[in-house]
Amino acid sequence: MRFSNVKLFAGVVVLLAMTCMPLAAQSKSMTPQEQKNLKMALDWWREGFIAGHAEVVDKYLAADMIQHNPNMENGNSRVKDLLKNRTPITPIPAAIPPDRMPAMAFAKGDYVVLIWEREGKDPSDPSKTYKYNDFDLFRVENGKFKEHWDGAVKNPPRGGGKE
Repeated sequence: MRFSNVKLFAGVVVLLAMTCMPLAAQSKSMTPQEQKNLKMALDWWREGFIAGHAEVVDKYLAADMIQHNPNMENGNSRVKDLLKNRTPITPIPAAIPPDRMPAMAFAKGDYVVLIWEREGKDPSDPSKTYKYNDFDLFRVENGKFKEHWDGAVKNPPRGGGKE
């Protein structure tokens, strides 16, 4: 095996090992601030998306948050509106259920990454499913999420017309 192939193979092994580590083990190599940022992201996921509590949006998302999802406008008001249309779970769960945990989560500097394992219908054969990964990436500024990226692609306009 050539040296570059050995390096590539070693990199793949390290990446696979990281994805298999429990979240607690991954957090040990992060700074205290990075651990705090990661906790904030997991708390946002638990309180906002799992429990559906719109009132926590201002606690976690900057009012002028930059949204890199092509289906969402900037700011946090659209997220509030989405959550207001849900029936919140009360009380908010103390922990994220195991089936709703990210497959991998880490922070580096001001950035937090959550990687999700998903399953979808195979577009070439709808009778089959396939597994894939998705992600959420946040940038923290002044104790709130200032920017957000995810794996979204632009959705077609609703109703066949322009929005």
